[in-house]
Amino acid sequence: MVQETPDDLLPHAFFLVTNLSRYHTPAEKVLALYRKRGKAEGHLTTQDVMARYQVNLLLSLYAYQVLHSVRCVMERRTGKGWSLIKLREQVLKVAATFTVKARQIRMRLSVAADKWWPRLLPGIRRLQPLPD
Repeated sequence: MVQETPDDLLPHAFFLVTNLSRYHTPAEKVLALYRKRGKAEGHLTTQDVMARYQVNLLLSLYAYQVLHSVRCVMERRTGKGWSLIKLREQVLKVAATFTVKARQIRMRLSVAADKWWPRLLPGIRRLQPLPD
């Protein structure tokens, strides 16, 4: 299909591949049909992308809340101030192995975790869920 306007130097050409017969359906009707379809697909794609961003944002917020809660536990248990960076570098960056057996997940921490994890675990067990 070629679209020409009086002000254009060159005509605007594009191809539309369809299984509709050109003998039974006029080109203008086919074009109108595909334009509607393209608009609907554009809306679906936009909604899908927005849903992904929303999930990503919520996961980031939950992760921050967990880190903040663990940081507060460490401050109470050690009596010292803890930043999120210090928490990540000294407490969370330790080697661990996970074993899944009989519907249980066990985590075994490396020797490097012996400095802070014995103080952290009792405090984590006492954490309460947020009220509704």
